[in-house]
Amino acid sequence: MGIKVGGRQNYDMDGLLKEIEQPQIKVVIYFFSVEYERFEPQKALKRAFPRAICIGASMYGGWCTVGVMKKGIVAMSLGADEVEEVFVTLKEGVKADPTKSARAAIDELKQKLGYRNINPDDYLGIVLFDGLSQGEIIMQELSLEARLNLPFVGGAAADEMSMIKTLVGLDEQLSPDGLVLLVMKMKIPFYYNHYVHLTPGTASMVVTKADAKQRIVWEINGEPAASYYANLVGVEQLDRLDFQVFAANSLGVISGNRVYCRSLNSLVEGRGLRFYCYIEAGTTLYLLKPGDIIADARNALQDASAYLSQLQGVILFSCAFRLLELKALNKIEAFNNVFKHLPFIGSTSYGEELFTHHNQTLTAIFFGRP
Repeated sequence: MGIKVGGRQNYDMDGLLKEIEQPQIKVVIYFFSVEYERFEPQKALKRAFPRAICIGASMYGGWCTVGVMKKGIVAMSLGADEVEEVFVTLKEGVKADPTKSARAAIDELKQKLGYRNINPDDYLGIVLFDGLSQGEIIMQELSLEARLNLPFVGGAAADEMSMIKTLVGLDEQLSPDGLVLLVMKMKIPFYYNHYVHLTPGTASMVVTKADAKQRIVWEINGEPAASYYANLVGVEQLDRLDFQVFAANSLGVISGNRVYCRSLNSLVEGRGLRFYCYIEAGTTLYLLKPGDIIADARNALQDASAYLSQLQGVILFSCAFRLLELKALNKIEAFNNVFKHLPFIGSTSYGEELFTHHNQTLTAIFFGRP
């Protein structure tokens, strides 16, 4: 019957279930505000669709065909016409040891797949994990695993920018310290990519002291990182370095013609800067300039349309800092409107995943028709 989506700004689960219901549902993907944990949405979805695999993650606001979700829940169902086989695992303990959790998930997934040879044109992976863990380590393990030769696309779960608890779910289980890996053998064509609307400016700098494990940069060009950055962006007092400043003055790494954002998280001990992704000493960073975030979203659709003759669904993972920028520009509805002619859902996340852990990007999965 095709891809179906639904969304609710209040907890109207009955209405949501009716919107995504279809015969022979194989997979349900959903995103929800973290405060909805008390309603146990994972159990309601599994009760309604007991034969489906249901995976989800908490979000900092969501996107949907029915409209922007400041708070709420969005969901997508894929049926037997779209998905042939499904393989899934959930592992916990990602905060304490992301390598161990990732390896355990990968090993279980390989076993469930029967150690088959995988054609990446036929198999699609989705990865969701605790947004307060080191996602770059998880993605590194996935990228280095030769027996899982397929794309894993996804996002880091989020809360309301409190950085207290984020959640991922598989069927009836919801975890504040988990990793979910889903592999689908697809019957329909698909396309994935990540998009950055920021461009490098003229200012560049070198990280001269860092603690990559803790995602902290201590020195830039031999000076305390916090004061160097504050001077660079014209902030006179360090205590004024907040989310709004960080979102408007991102740093990034350039590789070829690609920009990889390295978004700032917080001030550390009055002199260091914590990032949302690890950075090693010796890395050259650029101060990035904002581009047109709406044109970038339209570009994403055009990009996908060049590969897929007819789009029938989209899943978006968009960074929390992009949402702050959209709010400042009063363009939240404009962004949602770019995709609303299609069945689509999206999560505002604490990192976007495609081969590696990205910041301040839009990562998307596009589904075509047979």
